[in-house]
Amino acid sequence: MSLARGLERRLEQLVDGMAARLFRGRMHPVELANLLVRQADLALRVGPLGPEAPNAFTVTLGGEPPEVEARLEAERELAAAVAATAVERGWRLAGPVRVDLAPGTGPAAAAEVRGEFLAGPLPAWARLLPPGRPALEVRPNRAVVGRSSEADVCLPDAEVSRRHALLWQEAGGIWVADLGSSNGTRLNGESIPEVAEVVDGDLLSFGVPSFVFRSV
Repeated sequence: MSLARGLERRLEQLVDGMAARLFRGRMHPVELANLLVRQADLALRVGPLGPEAPNAFTVTLGGEPPEVEARLEAERELAAAVAATAVERGWRLAGPVRVDLAPGTGPAAAAEVRGEFLAGPLPAWARLLPPGRPALEVRPNRAVVGRSSEADVCLPDAEVSRRHALLWQEAGGIWVADLGSSNGTRLNGESIPEVAEVVDGDLLSFGVPSFVFRSV
């Protein structure tokens, strides 16, 4: 699977601007982004909540050392491409995607990629809005909702199981699945037998507590 056309266009624009100096004679940024995605795909590990991908990448580029401003711009766009791919494919990341471009001694057209799992704070991609209380933020993709203090979204309620439900983004949609909870998960009042798609404004109930779902 290749990058979405919108991501490809953003990366193509790198060679039209300041980062053109960085990529002259080197691998095109679209090719490099696809190489990063392939490396992430090869390094996937199957966790208890589904596929987990590395989020910290070091790319060794041959040729002259890149200029700082051009390097930073390219690193931001490449990281954004990998992060968007992770959402599209439903990967869980330990932290924000980071790409570091480093000079190497090989030919300019060559690139070597190393990926790592590096924990770090993630931005919220959704919120659960309880009546009369502050919103709860959903940060990692494939987020566990449950009573456990280790849950990604902690609901300290006796009617909520320790690992109650799973919320995630994949294939352009947002999904919820019950994790075998004692009191079930409901979407707009209907029990979820396996997996259901969620949209903004839907009412999600985990046992007794209910929340309006909002994407960020």
